[in-house]
Amino acid sequence: MSNHPEKAVHRLIQITDPHIGGRPDYQLLGLDTGHTLDEVLSVLEGGAVPPEVMVVTGDVSANSSEAAYRRFLHKMQRVTSPWYWIPGNHDNPQRMDQLAPRRRPEVVELGNWRLLLLDTSVPGQICGGFSTEELTRIEQLIASHNDSHLLLMMHHQPVPVGSHWIDGHMLREGCDAFIELVRGAPNVRAITWGHVHQQYDSHLGSVGLHATPSTSVQFTPGSGPFAVDDQMPGYRWFDLHQDGSYETGVERVAIAEYSVDLASSGY
Repeated sequence: MSNHPEKAVHRLIQITDPHIGGRPDYQLLGLDTGHTLDEVLSVLEGGAVPPEVMVVTGDVSANSSEAAYRRFLHKMQRVTSPWYWIPGNHDNPQRMDQLAPRRRPEVVELGNWRLLLLDTSVPGQICGGFSTEELTRIEQLIASHNDSHLLLMMHHQPVPVGSHWIDGHMLREGCDAFIELVRGAPNVRAITWGHVHQQYDSHLGSVGLHATPSTSVQFTPGSGPFAVDDQMPGYRWFDLHQDGSYETGVERVAIAEYSVDLASSGY
């Protein structure tokens, strides 16, 4: 856990969907995902406001291999702030825990904020879900931190983002119950996720809803069938204030050597 109660504003960085392969020459749709992750981390290293915490919201690996996770962990050695990860549909949570057992807490403290790191992955499925037992645990977590501001971080989108094909792989089991749980929790300030490889910003009542671009391939917003976008990789920052308000934004990273198959029909 990371706790900085003396600070008035806490800077959080979210990166997501790096899709790292086990080999140095691995490419996703023609893109060297290891190289683009390195470039994003380089920009974050040189940023004017250093993050206090970084969270990787899933699809860390391309195929959940041990070699892919070891390669990712090696790249993350340059990150000086505490960082954590949660699994996505391309990940193996058990393997992640074996290789880095302290990187996946349920709760991370930032002053009077709490980050709840939620696992939406479902074995063998692209879509996400919460079992009844998981929803009960989330409800208990929210209730046990009723004196804190909560930011829920996850992989799958709990609401459609407007891209038909990827919205077919959103949070399914338990989604309606999760939304109702959030609606009834006055201390939940925002939800943020990965999976969709694009920026999205909306709200559910007073709760902010945010999706973050991948550090690798980008998907085209508003697309019907699968479509790859020509925007650059990026990350999201949050400035969390003591009074429960926050600012957030997406920064894109100009990659000099960037080659992606824009005509691809899937992966």
